[in-house]
Amino acid sequence: MGDVKVGVIGCGSIAEIAHFPSISRRQDAKLVAVCDVEARVAQAAASKWGAERWFTDYRKMFNESRLNAVVIATPNNFHRNQAVAAARAGVHVVVEKPLAVTNGEAWDIVKACRKAGVKLMVGCDRRFWIHNQWAKQLIEEGVIGKVLMSRAALHEHWHNYQNHVARTKFRLDCKVAGGAAINDTGAHAIDLLTWLNGSKVKRAVGVAKRLAMPETYTLCDDTALAMVEFENGAFGTISCNRFSHAVTQMTEICGTEGTIFTASDATNPFQSWPMAVYTNKQYTVDTLPKILKDYRWPELFWVEDIVNKTVRNRWIPICPPRYPSNYDRMTEHYLDCIINDKEPMVSGEDGARAVEVMCAAIKSMQTGGWVDLPLKEEVIPLHYERLPDEDRV
Repeated sequence: MGDVKVGVIGCGSIAEIAHFPSISRRQDAKLVAVCDVEARVAQAAASKWGAERWFTDYRKMFNESRLNAVVIATPNNFHRNQAVAAARAGVHVVVEKPLAVTNGEAWDIVKACRKAGVKLMVGCDRRFWIHNQWAKQLIEEGVIGKVLMSRAALHEHWHNYQNHVARTKFRLDCKVAGGAAINDTGAHAIDLLTWLNGSKVKRAVGVAKRLAMPETYTLCDDTALAMVEFENGAFGTISCNRFSHAVTQMTEICGTEGTIFTASDATNPFQSWPMAVYTNKQYTVDTLPKILKDYRWPELFWVEDIVNKTVRNRWIPICPPRYPSNYDRMTEHYLDCIINDKEPMVSGEDGARAVEVMCAAIKSMQTGGWVDLPLKEEVIPLHYERLPDEDRV
């Protein structure tokens, strides 16, 4: 099909630091159009990144540009209408996380893309870090046995991103964003944990509250905790906040035969490697999975692994290459899906189910207990103001 003609809606921080650079590095993609509600921002992005045209109205962009795909990197409350409009225009869609604020919005996007026959992918980039993909491979190969318990955490103060990276304040506006710890940082933790478990969430219980930040700063939640039960019987916990000055990001997968840790956002004295694997299974040097063998440096003696019949069970620290980056790998993937008609790794259904977990945690504060999934009604977070559905007006 030649170059994939790509448009980007929303020329803010995540487009500038992630999407524009990764698209520009591809020989199989061309940035055709950009769109932002601020004309000067759209014009500057088009000039810097070589887009043919710039717009302030995404509907006009769909009508006047011949696009194969669009990246939606706008504030959360716009995702639903913009993604539905893209689907109706016959354009493949990548939506930055979270897919939407409410479960109703999320499934609207999924249904619209299904009806139009366009591909839908959610920008949950943590799946595209190489060590998370290695963790997934090792889990599927049974290296740590049956997964029964797992946890994912992302603790990061508002100021880290808002003061140094963000170009607008929409994340602070609960009427627009719908939340923070639960659906901004939580979107990453929920998606990654669910993917690594390889099972849908059956039910959830949790809290999402503003405990640390003054209401003059934001009304959004800054503390979110959730416990989930997966359909396969395993349990997981999600812990996210927006008040920790020292960033902590980690995922731990506990199986009956071992444990895997991964981290991508930060390291610290207690978490000094991006990945570590422990397996209790009995491997020889020849049968050890290649991922582990490549990084199994000796601790005591250079031939220690062949002294005994099987290699000694111990932690294996792994430091994978950082580049190509997660966004480079994500862009390569969705272009491959479009060009070669493949299914995206992070499907629209995956994104909608993650939103359901977020909404279930919010609903559980009202019910005081577990909430079964899928939800039977739309859950709208406190303070969120859902936009009218443009395609139904």
